[in-house]
Amino acid sequence: MQIVFSVLFLLMVLALGWGLWLRRPVSVEVKKEKYKALETRAAEGDTEAMYSFAELYYEDHDERFFPMVFKWVGILASQKKDPAVWLLMGDLYASGHGTLRDAKRALSCYEQALSADIVSGKNTDLSQEAHNYLEKQIIDLRKEVFQ
Repeated sequence: MQIVFSVLFLLMVLALGWGLWLRRPVSVEVKKEKYKALETRAAEGDTEAMYSFAELYYEDHDERFFPMVFKWVGILASQKKDPAVWLLMGDLYASGHGTLRDAKRALSCYEQALSADIVSGKNTDLSQEAHNYLEKQIIDLRKEVFQ
């Protein structure tokens, strides 16, 4: 029995070490290459690459690349009625990441995200938590914009 626990403990330690290794700092040059490769694919019309910019925004959150994220997520939003993409556009406008802060545009993006989620019967990738977040952002921004 102790052998089983020892093996499980060893596996847990190895998994933790692997997880820490995966989260190690990445050099700016490596990031630039990664973003450039994604941009090349996105420019060729690869929507998966455009979605990758959204993922990188949340995972990496490196302000040097916010303008590139804003560009490709904006193009994706114009092509898709994906509420998650519109939510991210709203976040970018609301925070001024990759663009100037614009409460009216942020509000519009959040409203489009919420509408797309509702029209789909909430059969989207948005969680209930994200849905609630959208509602709160809309209420807060309406106060700001219409006062």
